[in-house]
Amino acid sequence: MTRELLEQIANESGSELPVETITERLVRYGWLLPLRTRNAWEYAPASSAGRWGSSDPWIELRALLEHHPDAPVAVAFESAVWEYGYTSHQPTMPVLAHRPSWRPAHGLGVRTVSYDWKLPVEKLRGLPVWRPATVLVAAASRPAAQRDWSNADDWLAQTARAATLTDLLTEVAGHGTATLTRLGYLLDWAGANDSADAIENLLPQPLKVTFFGPRQPRGRWINRWRLYDSLLPAK
Repeated sequence: MTRELLEQIANESGSELPVETITERLVRYGWLLPLRTRNAWEYAPASSAGRWGSSDPWIELRALLEHHPDAPVAVAFESAVWEYGYTSHQPTMPVLAHRPSWRPAHGLGVRTVSYDWKLPVEKLRGLPVWRPATVLVAAASRPAAQRDWSNADDWLAQTARAATLTDLLTEVAGHGTATLTRLGYLLDWAGANDSADAIENLLPQPLKVTFFGPRQPRGRWINRWRLYDSLLPAK
């Protein structure tokens, strides 16, 4: 609920009370819950919520988008996977990506990551969400930003199946060999064999060694991709 919407409702109902008075009373009676975003509140009907919030982890983002619908942000990484329903493990902290040129507001209650994605976002339940191909390429480019590798057997295969090869090639264009190698390995691990083969065909030969995760310890050696993996669970 925004100040602009409250003013519109007050005008349409013929109320002569200042919007500040209306807001103060609705907050006092528990119908509006204050948010960190200025001039925005969570609407909480007393019959169903009272003074308790909806526990929506994106309520502050929704308030931001009400004021700035073109904000260059998107639900990203493990949070995007959760929004698509590809995992049973809800992130402990919501993850929001933003363009490098944009500075996120304080108080969103999320983990923010600066990243420049290419594909347009999907709209899910009113939120801008990365496409599956963007999740995979970003995870290959910034493995440390994707924080649920231990649960990859729960989400990676579904995410890979949902990512079309066209989207993958569009999103990975311009990335370096290390990202291409990690992406091919992720697709291979997830069983998306055709897409993995297509990515492998883009790699230079001879292929340099790539690390997926910390360099020490080196992790498992994957000969096809000349890659050390210390993040994905063993199959």
